Amino acid sequence: MLDRSLLRIQDLRDHRAIFISDIHGEKDLFEVLLEKVHYIPGQDTLFLLGDLIEKGSASLETLRWVMTLARNERVIVLKGNNDEAEQLLEDKIPLPMKLSYLRTRRSLISEMACEQGMTIDEKTDFKALRRRLTEAYAAEFAFLRNLPLIAAGPGYAAVHSSLQDAQNLTNNDPRLILKDNDFLLKSSVKFPYPVIVGHMPTVALSDRQGNCGVHFLKDRKILAIDGGCGMHAHGQLNALIVQNGNFRQFQTASADRLPRLRVLADQAGTPEDQQVFVRYFESEIEVVGENNEFLRVRHKATQRLLEIPRSALRMIEGKSHCFNSTSCWLALRQGEEVAVIQTCADRSFCKMNGQLGWVANAVLETR
Repeated sequence: MLDRSLLRIQDLRDHRAIFISDIHGEKDLFEVLLEKVHYIPGQDTLFLLGDLIEKGSASLETLRWVMTLARNERVIVLKGNNDEAEQLLEDKIPLPMKLSYLRTRRSLISEMACEQGMTIDEKTDFKALRRRLTEAYAAEFAFLRNLPLIAAGPGYAAVHSSLQDAQNLTNNDPRLILKDNDFLLKSSVKFPYPVIVGHMPTVALSDRQGNCGVHFLKDRKILAIDGGCGMHAHGQLNALIVQNGNFRQFQTASADRLPRLRVLADQAGTPEDQQVFVRYFESEIEVVGENNEFLRVRHKATQRLLEIPRSALRMIEGKSHCFNSTSCWLALRQGEEVAVIQTCADRSFCKMNGQLGWVANAVLETR
């Protein structure tokens, strides 16, 4: 059961609402996105659906800025699973696990320790580290610890990861609200009104053509908005914009750091029945041929064929894998603009309105 203190009620029917999720410590992209949507503090309602920190380049700076924004009553900040970073200081987490996490990921705890002039390695006294950080950052930890889990009002609900019961919100499981990897991909639960969620990067929602943008799962009335910011090279920070609580006519915006190039000529896209996108959780492939800097592979989960750059091949326990790869070509018109993720000899892996695919270098302007 959910404690009512973890539920925030907000009516959206007389103003604009902006929903953003999974900032993951990328403060600069957050600032760019707010400028892009012309956010007006005190007039717009801003929802941040958790995972404010971890993985990105500036978790501590992001957290402090969000704390400043949250002084405005029209800024609603929800908790995500990554916002429980304080748990890394607890004794119940084995030392090897702590060290592995803090060495391989950019973390709020690492940034705090660095700011305090402390190093984290095998010789670290974690009890002393915990005392130092919990004293120095009492306000930051208290803010994260006390964040609500659900925002709701007439005609909508918003959470970080999942919702099980939309009729009685206090019936929902707090742990599943924070982290439920099966909610978008395996659950069939439907809702009577729109439910906005983050947590799962939307690029994982299709095995045809990857798209990092906002996804509206119409049959379930779910709006999934996590664009993979701080997670993938192609990731982006998404915003869902709703006027006066009208979710039938929502708008979207996004921000990333990728360079842009103009398209010089039309390009035909890959027909849907020939599309394949290799998602991270079904990444095993079989190499069946070679073509210069590309490999021809068969995707084990779908048995579809595609070409991937040699650089995308990963060997895991003797098996071939690739992640978030596609051989789809983007459908483009002359004069459009694409974001460039990776450049190869004759083609570039690009993004257009969140959609991922290849573009022939011959139709792109030179840098």
